Amino acid sequence: MKSKLTNIILTAAVGILAVACDDDVNLPVKENTVELPDVEDTVSGEPYDYTQTMQPERPYMLDYSQMMMMKFHLASPDRKGGSQVFLSYDDALEYIKGLDAISRGLPKVVYLVGWQYEGHDCKYPAMDEFNETLKRPEDATAADSFFWLREQASRYNTIVSIHTLISDAYTDSPLWHDYVKNGFICRDANGDFVSPGILNGQPMYYVDNYTEWKKGWLQKRLDRVVDLCRIQDVKTIHIDAFQPHENVYLDVTYDMAEEVCRKVIRYLRDKGIDVTGEFWHGTTRNDTYIGLQAGAWWNDLTCHERAAIPASLSAGGRSGQFSWNANPEAAFLFGDNMMAETTLDAITYNGIGKRAVWEELKSDFCLMTLPYMYYNRHTVVEYQADAKRVIYSDGLTADYGRQTVTQGNMTLRDRNNVFIPALWVKDRREIIAYSANGYNGRRWVLPADWAGVTEVTMCPLDENGVGDPVTLPVTNNSVTFSLSSGRMAVISAN
Repeated sequence: MKSKLTNIILTAAVGILAVACDDDVNLPVKENTVELPDVEDTVSGEPYDYTQTMQPERPYMLDYSQMMMMKFHLASPDRKGGSQVFLSYDDALEYIKGLDAISRGLPKVVYLVGWQYEGHDCKYPAMDEFNETLKRPEDATAADSFFWLREQASRYNTIVSIHTLISDAYTDSPLWHDYVKNGFICRDANGDFVSPGILNGQPMYYVDNYTEWKKGWLQKRLDRVVDLCRIQDVKTIHIDAFQPHENVYLDVTYDMAEEVCRKVIRYLRDKGIDVTGEFWHGTTRNDTYIGLQAGAWWNDLTCHERAAIPASLSAGGRSGQFSWNANPEAAFLFGDNMMAETTLDAITYNGIGKRAVWEELKSDFCLMTLPYMYYNRHTVVEYQADAKRVIYSDGLTADYGRQTVTQGNMTLRDRNNVFIPALWVKDRREIIAYSANGYNGRRWVLPADWAGVTEVTMCPLDENGVGDPVTLPVTNNSVTFSLSSGRMAVISAN
């Protein structure tokens, strides 16, 4: 989901809100809360130094460097006690089918936002009830509909998992009273609850994950959501805003809280589940968790970092940190992964029709994910910062100044025109072509391993699949064709 910084109306003062724990009694927050016993803890919270091996601490359960990583925003609280639905489960399946068509079966993971309670970021820290508004009429429960979508999506090379959050708390949560009484809400030096602002019409507070973990409650919360959503079946979960928060009142520092973040990743990996997060650096992290966290929604590594750290360790997301702090150089030179979420949200927020949405989804795939998948099958040889150029293995060169990607005598990208092999397709040789503005009679050189091919088949490609084929002759290992503005095509070796 987009950062809460875009959705929260910040309060003028922080940490001064009085919160009722019972209907008529204000909790005396400056007094001691219930002292629970510590639980046995064998999970390491130590940092991991990926530079020693340039490998994850343990192999990730999925290869995120060769996956589309997306979110679908299903629903949000309507501030009237109900849920505003943006995408139904049937809608979600429609987009999953279309995305599988334009991506030619590339593996995908979709994290569902708003699957719980009344929708996005609702009733945390609780996260153990499905959003019943999303129930399909033909199903008995919303859980049935959720698992129906997961099973259907698997037919289209797509994993369906969930977006969740472990560090926020709201006063309407079923767990609010317990978390207040047990001292699991972050407080300032005066003992007042710390609130960064308002979300969905309610004050938001931070959970002290360090104390919660020490008392064994965070582990139980994770166990409940893993069991409820059968996360072990899909091997991945997204934890949004995954970064530490201090609790000054209990002397819990950012470093102590960050130790728990690493414990959470290892705890879930022990169950065969990867954690992806919102970013690598974030705003309060000292540790990127590279080699532990399997991927990031916002790839906020610098160009120098991305040149040094392969995507097999640190797959992303969009380059930069949040939409207003994008990194177009990194996006062009190292690749982006399309998000889908904001594009689909435009249907609701901006009234954009589905045809326009599909045009944007196609553009995002071709200009972001497609180059990213190709780069990730090569290794960085050199990042030339002054020239804004990256030299990859096998003669692959990305040049931000010229807006070109070349390999030998092949042009793979010229500004917003692409001609890139779909290397994940195993049973045939395919190239995906796309043009943002269109062109007439352009010549493209084929890959060296297509030598000897005398003709190719070209088919238009969109969310409905391939269109009628056209046979093109190959001359000097090159093909010449035209593309209209915003059109995709797939070229196959005959």
